[in-house]
Amino acid sequence: MRSHPRFHPRLLFNVLVGLALLTGQAHASDIPERESTPAMSEIAGTARFDLYQGYIIVVHGSIGPLKNLNFFLDTGTTPAVVDSRVASRLDLPREDSASIVVLAGRTPAQQTNLPSLEIGPLKQSNLHVVTADLSFFQKVLPVRIDAIVGLGVLGHTAFVIDYSARVIRFGSTPALPVSIPLRLDRGLAVFDAEIDHAPVHLLFDTGAHALILFATSESSEAKRGVAFGSKLTEDSEDKQGSLRTLTLGAEEFRQKQALVARNPKPSQLDFDGLMSPTALGISRVSVDLKEGVLAFSR
Repeated sequence: MRSHPRFHPRLLFNVLVGLALLTGQAHASDIPERESTPAMSEIAGTARFDLYQGYIIVVHGSIGPLKNLNFFLDTGTTPAVVDSRVASRLDLPREDSASIVVLAGRTPAQQTNLPSLEIGPLKQSNLHVVTADLSFFQKVLPVRIDAIVGLGVLGHTAFVIDYSARVIRFGSTPALPVSIPLRLDRGLAVFDAEIDHAPVHLLFDTGAHALILFATSESSEAKRGVAFGSKLTEDSEDKQGSLRTLTLGAEEFRQKQALVARNPKPSQLDFDGLMSPTALGISRVSVDLKEGVLAFSR
């Protein structure tokens, strides 16, 4: 049986944060947001998913006439990214060259519109996406990823991710023990939290395997409750830190590990890091963009 290595933290960080940051001759903020705030609709139903490496959600879906495709659900990516192979099979017109950050560099990307995209009961037509070569996922997963889908698709209705049952439920969401206000920032879900009682802004990111914080210096991280195993210098690699406390609404997490990394786009990322639900032991998490609420249970 073929063995598939786990994501190295730097690989994960550069791929999953970078995919949300389109860069070409224009900055990400210069690329038009076709649907920055998805229109909410009455949708109900479920979609089962496979969970790889304890956090990577892969669900089956379709794009146009192509069925049984593999979609990586990542709330930290916007807009959706479709594999260039799929775009070629559909003979989609592509324009406006750009690039996405992958590993230490960039990979070419283009923009296009999909005729339709479906996941369970969700269906969207004329969806604005980016196309790029996603074959690098085959190095770490036993399946090919045909598209990366975020809140631009999922956020058209409230939904619950049930990690224990391996199912996403769309429509009305159940009351979960902890709820916090949620807001959209350029298509990404951001919320307020506290690290050792100091305020931070975090991105809700189902595509991250760890809590990732952006660092500027060791002294600044010490002020917000991150203890380093070794000194963080300007030329150092990403470091593992231990949080004394992380507070999300009424819930406090103690002694959680975090990856402390450099902010790849300090002028464009208006948040302090990424929150992985699975890294915090969260078993169910719901998102309701219309009400502006993120809720969860352990």
